[in-house]
Amino acid sequence: MERNALKTLLRNIKDNEYKLPEGVNPYEFSLELMDYIGDTDGELRDELVYHVLVNWILMDVLTPEEAHDIFMIAIDEKHLFNGLGEIGDKVFDRTYSVLIAACIIYKHRSFLSDSDILKAFNAIMKFYNEDRDVRGFVEGKFWAHGAAHGADALMELAQCKIIGYEGLKAILDSIYKKININYYGYIHFEDERMISAVQAVLERDIIPVEEIEEWIRSFGNIEKPGIYQAGVYHDYMLITFNVTIFLKSLYFRLVNKTKYDQLVKIVKEVLKKISLFGEDY
Repeated sequence: MERNALKTLLRNIKDNEYKLPEGVNPYEFSLELMDYIGDTDGELRDELVYHVLVNWILMDVLTPEEAHDIFMIAIDEKHLFNGLGEIGDKVFDRTYSVLIAACIIYKHRSFLSDSDILKAFNAIMKFYNEDRDVRGFVEGKFWAHGAAHGADALMELAQCKIIGYEGLKAILDSIYKKININYYGYIHFEDERMISAVQAVLERDIIPVEEIEEWIRSFGNIEKPGIYQAGVYHDYMLITFNVTIFLKSLYFRLVNKTKYDQLVKIVKEVLKKISLFGEDY
């Protein structure tokens, strides 16, 4: 379908509360929409294609079997791994495909087989661990938001029974690595989305609390390599910024839950250790 005609049709669907238009096969149309899930046109990709797909999944316009097919496409080489490791426009394929996958796990967790979940887990972990393009908002092209979108998928995976101790530990390790980067500062609430994934891991009550405590303490091990400019280590400042906002957000997510009192105490200790502007924690 010609792009302008597609946008007009999608706008009409959205304006009509996502009701199925006459003469449109939702499954065949959804397969076509997956060809546009990484389009650089922010309105087409985010506000139209993504929103129509998600609403049709959640509203059962697509059957579980049809959603399963979309799920398998979302995590394939041409979508989730398209340009993996590169920084450029292919990021939109990856970051919106992982968001579609997260939605389908949320909606059809009980329908998806253990092998489906494990395949998705391995694919999403590879994406999250290896993708370097963590830009949030891209001027003229809207959201990329790979760190946030990937964390949404990790949150859903953490709630799957087939994902046990090793998988949950891998999720925490992946988030640790994503926070400790020295080339981008998270300014678009990526930390909150990552903490939702952490919270999902904690609520499984599978990883011993001592290991969770050690994981939190590990955020205090920030090295000082990097470029020394104008009296500061630039790389060190970026990592410290990312770790600080993450830990502060984690603190407030846990502080009112008495079962996490000890974890909150450790978060405060780490914040005090890495603080650049005093120790009032």
